[in-house]
Formats: sequence, structure tokens, C-alpha cells
Amino acid sequence: MVGHGRKLIPLEGLRGIAAAIVVFYHLVLAFTPKGAGAVPRGHGVLDLLTQFVLGMLNGGAAVTVFFVLSGFILSLPFARDRRISRMLAALLKRWPRLACLTVIACLFAFVLISWSGQEYKHAARLIGAGWLASHGNSPIRPENLTWEGAIQEGLIKVFTQGEVKFDSPLWTMRIELFCSFAIFFVAPVLFAIRSWTLRWVLVAMAIYIVGTGYPFTFFADFLVGAVLAMLFAEGRLPVLGNKTAALLGVLGLYLFSFTYQQALLIHVPLKLLLAPRFSHYVWDAGAGLIIIVLLENPAVRRAFSGSWAAWLGLLSFPIYLLHGPIMLSAGSVAFMDGVGQLGVTGAALAAAFCTILLTLLCAMPLAWVDQRWTRLLARLTRPLAGTLPVAEVTAMKNAQAGAGAFFGQKDV
Repeated sequence: MVGHGRKLIPLEGLRGIAAAIVVFYHLVLAFTPKGAGAVPRGHGVLDLLTQFVLGMLNGGAAVTVFFVLSGFILSLPFARDRRISRMLAALLKRWPRLACLTVIACLFAFVLISWSGQEYKHAARLIGAGWLASHGNSPIRPENLTWEGAIQEGLIKVFTQGEVKFDSPLWTMRIELFCSFAIFFVAPVLFAIRSWTLRWVLVAMAIYIVGTGYPFTFFADFLVGAVLAMLFAEGRLPVLGNKTAALLGVLGLYLFSFTYQQALLIHVPLKLLLAPRFSHYVWDAGAGLIIIVLLENPAVRRAFSGSWAAWLGLLSFPIYLLHGPIMLSAGSVAFMDGVGQLGVTGAALAAAFCTILLTLLCAMPLAWVDQRWTRLLARLTRPLAGTLPVAEVTAMKNAQAGAGAFFGQKDV
């Protein structure tokens, strides 16, 4: 198996950046009248640059990055250990790993909803933001929401039914759980097959069979991550020079920015070739290129291998879980409190600042809980899983050590 655990730290940074993009995307949806659909016109080259920046606020593509990274990280241990016991251990701890934080997030959302009431609706009327008026595409009736319901949603319903009354970004959790289960079966088989021709055929068939309908199309993201894990583990990814990495990086960002919702001129070539249902595959290609550049260009890898990337990766899941409830409650309250003196624009900026600050502050203790919960699950399943592969142990230690100073820990 090629590479050391330190080479995986840039992927933690990428996960954190993707979480930040989701947050900013939702802030634009919540506190601007036209959301992410505004398209500048009449300024020539400046319009193209502005459109590219707008394209970076692509929440759908950022979620695709999450899923591709999950496919990569969850597949990688099977490069050297394909025992049934390892697969069973991975299956057993996956739901508890996710459910602990989703329960906390739903209870947290219940408290915020009870406190803020209908402020989000009042703010939405002033702004003219449909996404905010719908409570993040998850309409609620506060009088029908209870703490028992929050526990049930975070523990079961978000995974089995995709129910997201309390915390709308949790719609991804059902996909994360069941696609993870699928990868635990698929990855050992793909790694055991030595023929790359057969591997490509099987992956292509799987992507074709699941199709492009929601939610099955997301499995393609996990399969792309699994393929990247095989290429990485077997040393088949080429070392990239700076010029090649720059070209591939720009292409990756261009594909990441692709969307059918925004009428961006820079995407016309892709739209002439692809139907809307194939957007996912464009984002998969963009995510794959970005990951390859992060792993295989020495300069980029060094830049993304600092402690900031490690702790940003640790914060990414808590940030993703908490930003929605905070934005829709505290953000809306901040907007309504400030709109009289600051006007709509000033109040929107104040709401965004409040949302970002509170999300970061609340994400820190949740990341601490997540670390310890993950370790506990690892200890409980260790007798079944046996010894971890060396590369996985190194990756875990490096990522934890990079964040150790941030959390004030000496025993990571």
C-alpha cells in the first residue's frame, strides 16, 4: 500500500472547506432575495469571473465532495484487510457513529426552535427569501415539535425515512448510512479483484443500475471515492507537477461550480452535452480531480497538511449538523433585531456573522464529543475488527495529533 497517513490530512481540510461552502450557500439562500440564482450581466469579463465565484457556492457539489470523501475513507482500510470480521465491525459501528451527533443536533434544534418561534417567517417576508420562509425546505409547526420527537428523528427517522423537521441539512444522513453499508460490501470485493478492466466494468454497471433518480444516484459518489481509494492504495496515481496540478485543479473547480439552476455562461458547453440528471457525474469528476491534486502534488499537499486542515476536518461534521438550526433561529432573530437600525442589507450581514460565530463556537464541543465517541466505538469493536492496517493507524494518529493543540489534548 502506497503512502503514509499524513497524505490523508489534506482530505480533512477539503472536508472542512466543503462544509464552509454549504454554510455560505445556505446563508445566501436565507438572507438574499434571489438566493444563489442571481446572475450578473453587462460587465464583460467581470461577469464571467463573478459567475465563477457564484458557482463556488454550490451546495449540491459540496455534498458530493462529502460523499466522495466518505467512499474514499471508508474503502481504504480494505486495501490490506478484507476479513469478514472487519466488514462486520465497520457495519456495526457506522449507525451509532452517525446517530450520536444527529440526536444531539436535533435536540439542539428543538431548543432553538422553541426559543426563536416564528422569527424566521418574519425575516423571510422582509427579505423575500423563499428558502428561509420554508424553514430551509423543511416546513415546521413549532407546537407539534417535542424533545421526544427530536430524539426519535435524530436516532431513527432521519435514517429510515429521511425526516428532517428539526434540522434540514440532515437529509444527507440516510444516504450516508446506507451508501456506507453498500461500500462495506463492495470495497472488499473490488480490492480483491486484481483486474482493473473488471473493476471498471463492475463500477460502471453499478452506476448504471442505480441510475440518476433520488436518492440512489448518490451511490455513484461513494463508488468514485472507492475507485480513488484503490488507485491511491495501489500507487497508481501519478505525482503531479505544478503546471499539471494547476490545470487539473482549475478544471476540477470548474466542474465543481457546474449547476443547471444558475444560468452561468461558463457552463454552456457542459449544458449542451449533458441533461440535468447527469449533474452528479460532473460533480464526481470535479471532486475526483481535486482529491488527486491534493494527494499527488507535493506543493498543494504541503499547503493542506497543516494542523488547520486536521482540526477543520474534525469540525466539519459538527459545523454541517449545527449551522442550519442556528441560521434559521439565531440568524433570523439577529436579522429582526438589526433591521430597524441597519436596514435589510446590514441586518443580513449581521445575521450571517451571528450564524458563523455561533456555529463555530457550538461546533467545538460537539467535535470533542465526536472524537471520544468515535474512539469508544473503535475500542468496543476492536475485538471483532482485530488490528488496524498500519496506514489507517497512522492516518488516525496524524489527524488527531494535528488537532490535539486545538482541543487541548495530550493523549490523542
